[in-house]
Amino acid sequence: MCFVPVSSTTDKDLASTILTQLSQLGLNLEHMRGQGYGGASNMSGKYRGVQARVKELYPLAMYTHCCNHVLSLVISTSSQLPVIRNAMATISDVCVFLPRSAQRVPIFQDNVETEVSGSAFSRQKLKPICATRWVERHDSIIIFVTLLPAVVSTLEELQQENKQVEVATKAATLLNFVQKRTFRGFSYVTHFWYNPACFKTAAKERIGYICSD
Repeated sequence: MCFVPVSSTTDKDLASTILTQLSQLGLNLEHMRGQGYGGASNMSGKYRGVQARVKELYPLAMYTHCCNHVLSLVISTSSQLPVIRNAMATISDVCVFLPRSAQRVPIFQDNVETEVSGSAFSRQKLKPICATRWVERHDSIIIFVTLLPAVVSTLEELQQENKQVEVATKAATLLNFVQKRTFRGFSYVTHFWYNPACFKTAAKERIGYICSD
């Protein structure tokens, strides 16, 4: 289609811009059967939103709240649950803690080669949790779950560190979190929820690992 610059974001002006542009593209608006926007009041308002103004002219153009926006709202709300919030915070902490030191990086890389040898992720690095994009967060979780055995082995080594007490303490704290059943359950369920094809091939190998504590 196309992008259209707008100077006003009122429902009236936006509705006019949308309908004018669709007409200029040669579309017969009498055939319009649906319209979808986010949940902003100027777009979804029942009486004065864009959807209401469009439907007034084309009654068959039923409004649907954008499914991607709904999903984003659901994820944002559910992320406030303690188990999810704590798990995401732990993943974020590990992804910052391990790559931060030049001494920790080779230890982690050695464990990746040992624990995840032959995997497509064997050359991957931990990816920090993106603060805004949920798609990016999901990528981070996929990598983290795949490299989890190496993460555990690295944290086990680091918690034995005698010269750097702060590092050992931090490693022990993170290790305690990643070994909890609730954390592993969240990580794997999130991974498989978006990758159902992975479940059949990975379940036999990993479910035992999840429940081994």
